[in-house]
Amino acid sequence: MGAIFSPAVTLLASVGDWWNGLAFPLQVFWSIGLFGLVLTLFQGLLSVVIGHHGDAQLDAHETNGTSHLSLKTVSALLIGIGFGGALLNENGFPIFAAALGGLITGVAIVTLYLVLMNALHRLRSDGTALLWEAIGHRGRVYMRIPANESAPGEIQVAFGGRFMNVKAFTRGPELFPGTDVLVISMHGENALEVAKVSENLTLS
Repeated sequence: MGAIFSPAVTLLASVGDWWNGLAFPLQVFWSIGLFGLVLTLFQGLLSVVIGHHGDAQLDAHETNGTSHLSLKTVSALLIGIGFGGALLNENGFPIFAAALGGLITGVAIVTLYLVLMNALHRLRSDGTALLWEAIGHRGRVYMRIPANESAPGEIQVAFGGRFMNVKAFTRGPELFPGTDVLVISMHGENALEVAKVSENLTLS
Protein backbone atom coordinates (compact mmCIF):
# COMPACT_ATOMS: atom_id res chain seq x y z
CA MET A 1 0.00 0.00 0.00
CA GLY A 2 2.89 2.31 0.84
CA ALA A 3 4.39 1.68 -2.58
CA ILE A 4 1.19 3.01 -4.18
CA PHE A 5 1.18 6.29 -2.26
CA SER A 6 4.95 6.82 -2.31
CA PRO A 7 5.05 8.50 -5.76
CA ALA A 8 2.19 10.80 -4.78
CA VAL A 9 3.91 11.77 -1.54
CA THR A 10 7.15 12.41 -3.41
CA LEU A 11 5.33 14.56 -5.98
CA LEU A 12 3.57 16.60 -3.29
CA ALA A 13 6.87 17.12 -1.50
CA SER A 14 8.49 18.30 -4.74
CA VAL A 15 5.61 20.70 -5.41
CA GLY A 16 5.86 21.99 -1.84
CA ASP A 17 9.59 22.59 -2.19
CA TRP A 18 9.05 24.37 -5.50
CA TRP A 19 6.31 26.56 -4.01
CA ASN A 20 8.34 27.46 -0.92
CA GLY A 21 11.25 28.37 -3.14
CA LEU A 22 9.24 30.97 -5.03
CA ALA A 23 9.43 34.65 -4.14
CA PHE A 24 6.19 36.12 -2.79
CA PRO A 25 5.30 38.01 -6.02
CA LEU A 26 5.65 34.79 -8.00
CA GLN A 27 3.42 32.98 -5.51
CA VAL A 28 0.78 35.68 -6.06
CA PHE A 29 1.03 35.41 -9.87
CA TRP A 30 0.86 31.60 -9.77
CA SER A 31 -2.10 31.71 -7.37
CA ILE A 32 -4.04 33.99 -9.72
CA GLY A 33 -3.26 31.83 -12.75
CA LEU A 34 -4.10 28.58 -10.97
CA PHE A 35 -7.39 30.02 -9.71
CA GLY A 36 -8.32 30.97 -13.28
CA LEU A 37 -7.36 27.46 -14.44
CA VAL A 38 -9.50 25.88 -11.71
CA LEU A 39 -12.47 28.01 -12.85
CA THR A 40 -11.95 26.81 -16.43
CA LEU A 41 -11.74 23.16 -15.35
CA PHE A 42 -14.87 23.61 -13.20
CA GLN A 43 -16.79 24.93 -16.21
CA GLY A 44 -15.60 21.93 -18.24
CA LEU A 45 -16.78 19.58 -15.47
CA LEU A 46 -20.22 21.23 -15.44
CA SER A 47 -20.50 20.78 -19.21
CA VAL A 48 -19.85 17.04 -18.80
CA VAL A 49 -22.04 16.49 -15.73
CA ILE A 50 -25.11 18.61 -16.51
CA GLY A 51 -24.74 19.23 -20.22
CA HIS A 52 -24.21 22.97 -19.82
CA HIS A 53 -21.09 24.94 -20.72
CA GLY A 54 -20.73 26.09 -17.10
CA ASP A 55 -20.62 29.73 -18.03
CA ALA A 56 -22.64 32.44 -16.31
CA GLN A 57 -23.27 36.03 -17.32
CA LEU A 58 -21.99 38.52 -14.76
CA ASP A 59 -23.46 41.59 -16.46
CA ALA A 60 -26.27 42.52 -18.83
CA HIS A 61 -24.13 44.09 -21.56
CA GLU A 62 -23.78 42.04 -24.71
CA THR A 63 -22.41 42.38 -28.21
CA ASN A 64 -23.99 40.12 -30.83
CA GLY A 65 -25.34 37.93 -28.03
CA THR A 66 -21.98 37.46 -26.28
CA SER A 67 -21.67 38.71 -22.71
CA HIS A 68 -18.56 40.83 -22.13
CA LEU A 69 -18.33 39.68 -18.53
CA SER A 70 -18.83 36.00 -17.75
CA LEU A 71 -17.07 33.22 -15.87
CA LYS A 72 -15.22 32.29 -19.05
CA THR A 73 -13.93 35.78 -19.71
CA VAL A 74 -12.99 36.27 -16.05
CA SER A 75 -11.13 32.95 -15.90
CA ALA A 76 -9.33 33.75 -19.18
CA LEU A 77 -8.31 37.14 -17.78
CA LEU A 78 -7.01 35.56 -14.55
CA ILE A 79 -5.01 32.95 -16.48
CA GLY A 80 -3.38 35.67 -18.57
CA ILE A 81 -2.58 37.87 -15.59
CA GLY A 82 -1.29 35.02 -13.43
CA PHE A 83 0.72 32.88 -15.82
CA GLY A 84 1.75 35.80 -18.04
CA GLY A 85 2.90 37.81 -15.03
CA ALA A 86 4.77 34.82 -13.57
CA LEU A 87 6.58 34.18 -16.85
CA LEU A 88 7.65 37.81 -17.18
CA ASN A 89 8.71 38.08 -13.53
CA GLU A 90 10.74 34.88 -13.74
CA ASN A 91 12.55 36.35 -16.74
CA GLY A 92 13.74 39.40 -14.86
CA PHE A 93 10.91 41.92 -15.34
CA PRO A 94 10.07 43.98 -12.23
CA ILE A 95 6.78 43.32 -10.48
CA PHE A 96 4.90 46.29 -11.95
CA ALA A 97 6.03 45.51 -15.51
CA ALA A 98 5.20 41.83 -15.04
CA ALA A 99 1.73 42.67 -13.70
CA LEU A 100 1.09 45.07 -16.59
CA GLY A 101 2.31 42.49 -19.10
CA GLY A 102 0.12 39.84 -17.51
CA LEU A 103 -2.90 42.16 -17.68
CA ILE A 104 -2.23 42.84 -21.38
CA THR A 105 -1.92 39.09 -21.98
CA GLY A 106 -5.22 38.46 -20.18
CA VAL A 107 -7.03 41.19 -22.12
CA ALA A 108 -5.63 39.75 -25.38
CA ILE A 109 -6.94 36.28 -24.48
CA VAL A 110 -10.38 37.65 -23.57
CA THR A 111 -10.50 39.72 -26.78
CA LEU A 112 -9.64 36.67 -28.87
CA TYR A 113 -12.35 34.67 -27.09
CA LEU A 114 -14.99 37.36 -27.71
CA VAL A 115 -13.99 37.68 -31.38
CA LEU A 116 -14.32 33.92 -31.86
CA MET A 117 -17.68 33.79 -30.04
CA ASN A 118 -19.03 36.71 -32.07
CA ALA A 119 -17.90 35.01 -35.29
CA LEU A 120 -19.71 31.84 -34.25
CA HIS A 121 -22.80 33.87 -33.39
CA ARG A 122 -22.77 35.48 -36.85
CA LEU A 123 -22.51 32.04 -38.43
CA ARG A 124 -25.52 30.88 -36.41
CA SER A 125 -27.39 34.04 -37.42
CA ASP A 126 -27.15 32.98 -41.08
CA GLY A 127 -30.07 30.66 -40.33
CA THR A 128 -32.27 33.48 -38.98
CA ALA A 129 -34.80 33.17 -41.79
CA LEU A 130 -35.56 29.64 -40.65
CA LEU A 131 -36.07 30.44 -36.97
CA TRP A 132 -39.84 30.54 -37.35
CA GLU A 133 -39.66 26.76 -37.91
CA ALA A 134 -38.73 26.39 -34.23
CA ILE A 135 -42.15 27.65 -33.07
CA GLY A 136 -43.97 24.82 -31.32
CA HIS A 137 -40.78 22.87 -30.65
CA ARG A 138 -39.41 22.11 -27.23
CA GLY A 139 -35.91 23.13 -26.25
CA ARG A 140 -33.70 23.47 -23.21
CA VAL A 141 -32.21 26.59 -21.63
CA TYR A 142 -28.47 26.75 -22.31
CA MET A 143 -27.68 30.22 -20.94
CA ARG A 144 -29.82 31.80 -18.20
CA ILE A 145 -32.80 33.77 -19.56
CA PRO A 146 -33.66 36.81 -17.38
CA ALA A 147 -37.30 37.50 -16.46
CA ASN A 148 -39.74 39.87 -18.15
CA GLU A 149 -37.86 40.11 -21.47
CA SER A 150 -35.20 42.22 -19.72
CA ALA A 151 -32.30 40.55 -21.54
CA PRO A 152 -31.68 37.57 -23.81
CA GLY A 153 -30.50 34.15 -22.80
CA GLU A 154 -29.90 31.14 -24.98
CA ILE A 155 -31.62 27.83 -25.66
CA GLN A 156 -30.76 24.63 -27.49
CA VAL A 157 -33.53 23.47 -29.81
CA ALA A 158 -33.87 20.98 -32.67
CA PHE A 159 -35.89 22.01 -35.73
CA GLY A 160 -35.65 21.87 -39.50
CA GLY A 161 -33.29 18.93 -39.33
CA ARG A 162 -30.69 20.80 -37.28
CA PHE A 163 -29.77 21.30 -33.63
CA MET A 164 -29.07 24.95 -32.83
CA ASN A 165 -28.22 27.35 -30.03
CA VAL A 166 -30.55 30.34 -30.37
CA LYS A 167 -30.92 33.61 -28.48
CA ALA A 168 -34.19 33.60 -26.51
CA PHE A 169 -36.38 35.80 -24.29
CA THR A 170 -39.19 35.01 -21.87
CA ARG A 171 -42.11 37.13 -20.63
CA GLY A 172 -42.34 35.09 -17.43
CA PRO A 173 -39.97 34.50 -14.52
CA GLU A 174 -36.26 33.83 -14.94
CA LEU A 175 -35.38 30.51 -16.60
CA PHE A 176 -32.26 28.68 -15.47
CA PRO A 177 -29.93 26.40 -17.46
CA GLY A 178 -31.40 22.94 -17.94
CA THR A 179 -35.04 24.12 -17.86
CA ASP A 180 -37.30 22.59 -20.54
CA VAL A 181 -39.07 25.28 -22.57
CA LEU A 182 -41.50 25.62 -25.46
CA VAL A 183 -40.87 28.06 -28.31
CA ILE A 184 -44.03 30.15 -28.60
CA SER A 185 -43.11 32.89 -31.09
CA MET A 186 -40.39 34.92 -32.77
CA HIS A 187 -38.83 37.77 -30.81
CA GLY A 188 -37.58 40.28 -33.33
CA GLU A 189 -35.65 38.98 -36.33
CA ASN A 190 -33.03 36.77 -34.72
CA ALA A 191 -34.41 35.55 -31.39
CA LEU A 192 -37.22 33.39 -30.03
CA GLU A 193 -39.73 33.79 -27.24
CA VAL A 194 -40.04 30.80 -24.93
CA ALA A 195 -41.90 29.73 -21.82
CA LYS A 196 -41.42 26.96 -19.31
CA VAL A 197 -43.21 23.83 -20.53
CA SER A 198 -45.10 23.39 -17.26
CA GLU A 199 -46.86 26.73 -17.76
CA ASN A 200 -50.25 27.10 -19.45
CA LEU A 201 -49.02 27.91 -22.94
CA THR A 202 -50.76 29.44 -25.95
CA LEU A 203 -48.86 29.72 -29.23
CA SER A 204 -48.99 33.14 -30.86
